[in-house]
Amino acid sequence: MTRNIEEIEIKEGKTLSGLLEELQLTSTPVLLEVNGEVFYPDEAGDKRLRRGDKVAVIPLIAGG
Repeated sequence: MTRNIEEIEIKEGKTLSGLLEELQLTSTPVLLEVNGEVFYPDEAGDKRLRRGDKVAVIPLIAGG
């Protein structure tokens, strides 16, 4: 399994919903991991990021 990891710098105080907008992922099914805690975007959209936060965007893939 290959992981595509990209590190970007995020302005302190940005919300998670703002981050998703910036990354053009607002209509993509994803989970967000912030410092080891996992959220659905609608659960944590107003959460503000601080210096040193580690954020991972985890794509959701459905199969049939």
